[in-house]
Amino acid sequence: MRINKPNRRILILCEGVTEYLYAKSLQSELPRHLQRSISIEIDYNSRNDPKSLAEEALKRKRKARKDRNNYDSVWLFFDHDNWPQLEAAFRIVDSEGFCIAYSAMCIEHWFILHFENCGRSFQDGAEALRFLKTKWPEYHKTKLKHYEILKEDLETAIVRAKTLRSNVQTDLPKHQRNPYFTIDKLIEFFNDFKK
Repeated sequence: MRINKPNRRILILCEGVTEYLYAKSLQSELPRHLQRSISIEIDYNSRNDPKSLAEEALKRKRKARKDRNNYDSVWLFFDHDNWPQLEAAFRIVDSEGFCIAYSAMCIEHWFILHFENCGRSFQDGAEALRFLKTKWPEYHKTKLKHYEILKEDLETAIVRAKTLRSNVQTDLPKHQRNPYFTIDKLIEFFNDFKK
């Protein structure tokens, strides 16, 4: 009996449960034959700040290399959330070539883009959450299937995120850009598997 070896090995480390559930939804959208042939490890770290996440990704990347079972892609899925060590996290991301699914200020701002073109710079996650609740009163961070509920407006949100990203001051470091999103890149990464 022949055991199929995965064609690709992907690591996605998430900052929190909301990001984890969102990434798992993207994975579950893949056709069965792809779910069997692509090894996708999705995990979240109990120390959920971006710098700890980047350090954990680096540790796992080195272990995979040592075990001669390298990752084809390493993704970090996190928010700005006014983390004090955000700049240090981006230094690791850039030096290691990690991919990011990122939102400034928080994932709730990404969800808002499904309802309206909101280029507002939220000062913190609580402000964005209050705004999202005016559009989506039943929102809860972990008790809803965010991706499935918002999927109908996903393409609109992606276009809005790309437009906001192209309009941001590119001379600013990524950790200072607000609003700024790259979650659409993770979605497109999964969509590319389906082609």
